[in-house]
Amino acid sequence: MSTSNNQSMKLNFKDDTLTTVSRDALRALAKKLGFNETQTVLYALARLRDEVFVEQDTEKFMPLTKTQHEAIAKAEPQKKGKVVGSLL
Repeated sequence: MSTSNNQSMKLNFKDDTLTTVSRDALRALAKKLGFNETQTVLYALARLRDEVFVEQDTEKFMPLTKTQHEAIAKAEPQKKGKVVGSLL
């Protein structure tokens, strides 16, 4: 498994089906998660990886490095607004 951060992949979107996803669906997912589209695709693939490899040795994919933890924390959606003690 390569660890290069400069790898890219072209995605060809199609209509939403069991095995394909539309660009509109990706945009909606990204908005709902508070991620950009790339983060959303990588998040979905990571979830699929964990589901598919559940019975295999997943330790080769884990644990996250300190840099990865920092990147996740930085990418986390920021809360909007402020907490108020009372509505009255």
